[in-house]
Amino acid sequence: MPGAAELCGFLDARQIRRGLITRNVKEAVDLFHQRFGMMSVPALSREFHPYKPDPAPLLHICSTWKLPPTEVIMVGDSLKDDIVCGKRAGAFTCLLDETGRYGPHDSLPEDVKPDFMVSSLSEVLSVLEEHFDLDPVLSADSRI
Repeated sequence: MPGAAELCGFLDARQIRRGLITRNVKEAVDLFHQRFGMMSVPALSREFHPYKPDPAPLLHICSTWKLPPTEVIMVGDSLKDDIVCGKRAGAFTCLLDETGRYGPHDSLPEDVKPDFMVSSLSEVLSVLEEHFDLDPVLSADSRI
């Protein structure tokens, strides 16, 4: 996916964790990690129940990281799965709409409107830098 390596490098350089919630099977996630070397911990596949749009997967990641959902951002390309999951968990949300299929941000229904909307993963870098404090946290428990 274009921009993924750049985004992962950005996060790694700042010691910011990343998790993965996908409807793909675990074998596909493992293959992705092997092929591209971009590890996400934890990486939750469709075998994790209940799966998105239920907030359970994101809340599990927050619990694993010992962070409240208000300190994470859910980035995804599906309003009905990714954004709803993030909103239900109480996290910030960012919709990746590479093709413009969802239309303008202000045209989205309030109950699924993401906090941010981007057309590429590289734009996520700008969102993070402009809207979040990215200074490393002193506690070893809260960052990789």
